[in-house]
Amino acid sequence: MAPEDIFELYEEIKEDLKFITSSDIRAKIIISLKEGPKKLGDLKNEVHMRSSSILHSMSQLETKNLITREFQSYSLSQTGEMAATVLIDMVNSFYLIKENENFWLNHDITEIPEDLMGKIDDLSGFKIITFPDFSEKSPFQELLLDSKVIKGIISPLIIYDELEVVNKKEDIHLILANNNSNEVIEKLKFQDISITENIKLWKINGNLKLILIVTDNFILLNLPQVLKNDSISYLVSKTEESIEWGNKLFNHYLSQAEELNI
Repeated sequence: MAPEDIFELYEEIKEDLKFITSSDIRAKIIISLKEGPKKLGDLKNEVHMRSSSILHSMSQLETKNLITREFQSYSLSQTGEMAATVLIDMVNSFYLIKENENFWLNHDITEIPEDLMGKIDDLSGFKIITFPDFSEKSPFQELLLDSKVIKGIISPLIIYDELEVVNKKEDIHLILANNNSNEVIEKLKFQDISITENIKLWKINGNLKLILIVTDNFILLNLPQVLKNDSISYLVSKTEESIEWGNKLFNHYLSQAEELNI
């Protein structure tokens, strides 16, 4: 969508956006009620505001049709549920950016498609592991040992040390990036590792620089560095949301790849 179109949409909703985000009490009430209906006392304990302030904000939210009241219980309306979901996603996304600002500043995010960038909060709770160089012990072997299903966008720099581990898994789907398909295939033959039915290979044209490993247990993501340094950082997460996000990223590039018949 063109910036002009976004500007037009913003003009339509900016007052509603300000209404929710410019008030700590209103925002916290909406977030709290996402868990379900609550009474005034419950909200007071969570929001840590005076009852009079909460009641005033509740009245404002009712006027905007974001909450409903039944006897002494308050709950989100249907539109309130939607607003709460968007608000929580926005809070998580901004926190993820702010908490790991140095990581994002030093890595190129352009290879993450726009729709997945909009769900970057699914990676909340990730850890960053850093290795000086690839000559050290591989960061992948230990993580791969407990995984049955492995999907990856890889380069020769990381696959060689993992071939023996990967070959023992039940279901392996690998996209070979950076025009390295012939090099990897030769390496497989050299190490006498057979391409069995459980291993499927694809190649993708172009110079794709991200590295992705997504399994049934974790996601590992490496993005190209903006400023080169001596260490390489990997984003690692084991949450269900992050694994689902990783599968979507894998499928995005799988739709552009060509399967290799070995």
